[in-house]
Amino acid sequence: MPPTPQATVLRGDTVDRARDEGRRGAIAPPSDLVRAATVLHRVEAFTPARSWTVEEIGAACGLNRYQTKVLRRIRGMAEVRADPDGDLFDLLVPAAGAALRGLPDPTVVRYLLYAHTLPDPAPSHVLAADELRKRLGLSGTDAFAVTQQFCASGLAAVDIAGELLRADGDPMAKALVVTGEKAFNSVLRYVLHVSITGEASTALLVGLDTPDGYRSGGLAAGPGRSPDGAGSRVLSYAARTEGEFADGFRMSAEQLRRFGDTYNTHLWTAMSDALAQAGKELSDIAMVIPHNVNASLWLRLCAQVGLDRRRVFLDNIPRYGHCNCSDPFLNLVSMRERGLLREGESYLLTSVGIGSSYAAMVIEY
Repeated sequence: MPPTPQATVLRGDTVDRARDEGRRGAIAPPSDLVRAATVLHRVEAFTPARSWTVEEIGAACGLNRYQTKVLRRIRGMAEVRADPDGDLFDLLVPAAGAALRGLPDPTVVRYLLYAHTLPDPAPSHVLAADELRKRLGLSGTDAFAVTQQFCASGLAAVDIAGELLRADGDPMAKALVVTGEKAFNSVLRYVLHVSITGEASTALLVGLDTPDGYRSGGLAAGPGRSPDGAGSRVLSYAARTEGEFADGFRMSAEQLRRFGDTYNTHLWTAMSDALAQAGKELSDIAMVIPHNVNASLWLRLCAQVGLDRRRVFLDNIPRYGHCNCSDPFLNLVSMRERGLLREGESYLLTSVGIGSSYAAMVIEY
């Protein structure tokens, strides 16, 4: 009997080694898989039913009324979702289960990647990725965590999933990327002067698109489409890390000032790199699907680069606040549910993790 897969944590150079080892495997994957684009067959999201206003969060975090007013009037925050009675897996399982629902053969899910912002989203004796694997019934799946890029870890996990599938050699293979975590204290709930965090989970069923248009796993209903219309082809992924901000939440006042001053410059560089890799101009992008740190940040970036603010999906900032790694995927699902996505159009997803990592991804819906 084969050993039970165990959860591990992929960080930094470990990810690079995993890619290299996959490429150096004893059996080289077919050339059509090596060239195959990553496809998001399914994208699902879940948010708790209970909502909390900015004022309620402010009171719980000990904010004064002026700090609360800044969050609502300037940052664009209104409420967040959170379930104080639910645990981490009550948050993660609904979206993950929805992404797997209807999959003809769950054994094709070779990899489960749990992307999260906090280094330890669960008690130290709980391997969150492995526990999630068990609760989803994925007994033959390798489960591991992707972190250290903080809120940018979700986009990184999608990129890693594609690399693993290309090295796997089986066109039927799938990966499940899951995001979401609990903000279990006031330090995590309130990002100083910038944002408030809510709870949301997302799950992406990831596969490959071979040159002949074949979509594996019985999910395809036309080019790049799963039955629910959520299929999207990944055209590019770009990420950069600025090590001078590695102290993260422990940055000095001067470092925090410089981090804020250079935030949009580094973010725009990552966005531009992703566009260039995809062979696109900003004018080719139907919408920017952002991370939900706050509205004022995005309005400032729009003014700096000449981007029409109506081409950035900001509607979820007052609805959900900042939900860590889940933001761009939660926004993607909201846009799909509202009929804002158009087949064949390109969309630019972004995320930034304190520390600081800046990431962007272009997809074709």
